Amino acid sequence: MRRPARGLPRRLLMAAGPWASTLVLFLWWFLATRSPASSRPLPSPAEVLAAGRDLAAEGLLWPSVGTSLARVLAGLALGVALAVPAAVLSGASRIGLAVIDRPVHMLRAIPFPALSPLFIIWLGIDELMKVALIAVGVFGLVYVNVRDAIRGLDPRLAELARAYRLPRVLVFRRILFRGALPGFFTGLRFAITVAWIALVTCETVNSTVGIGYVLARAQQFSRTDQMMLCVLLYALLGLASEAVVALLERLLLPWRAAAAR
Repeated sequence: MRRPARGLPRRLLMAAGPWASTLVLFLWWFLATRSPASSRPLPSPAEVLAAGRDLAAEGLLWPSVGTSLARVLAGLALGVALAVPAAVLSGASRIGLAVIDRPVHMLRAIPFPALSPLFIIWLGIDELMKVALIAVGVFGLVYVNVRDAIRGLDPRLAELARAYRLPRVLVFRRILFRGALPGFFTGLRFAITVAWIALVTCETVNSTVGIGYVLARAQQFSRTDQMMLCVLLYALLGLASEAVVALLERLLLPWRAAAAR
């Protein structure tokens, strides 16, 4: 009966360990902003919380968070839906690699601000343009990681499948799918980060709601408290996104979670 009691502090310590550096950073922020507001460029945590309350009372904060999250999810879904088939074709076929690979790498090298004016001309200034710009950033990262995961599979697995005359559906499910999953999750992690970065560019164009809109408005009026609030919102949403991906990875790749213990 005593063993669980002794193990509880250790489990709590292990759970709190990854947050130690974050807590130190917030403590530094609190201590560094105890001087009068006129003598420092950085807003205090209390001022940032007050800015959040003001934006919530204005009816802008939570609709902006919801709209930004919806745009990121839509762009992420579109980018993944296009990247995975392209990566499978490129990774499993030399013809697919020759046709698809170089255009994708050229697209990845183009900055978001350079694509934004073209997308406005082609798609207008509504939601479709914003979702498409996010999807472009997502596409390249998921494509590269899934393609490399497929091309890195042991060729003897394919030879074994041919020797046993396994159906193509079974080969795809047991070999390609399972072999590509680790690369997919790696690409997804990077893609989510890029999706939030692309969102900032998107929401500066014809937006009346969204975290990027709030950030641009705060910059215009030199509201550092609201700017810091937007930065924290991006950080928290990115952290929540990483937690969701980690949960999916544990569900779909249980052998990796077991190996990490």
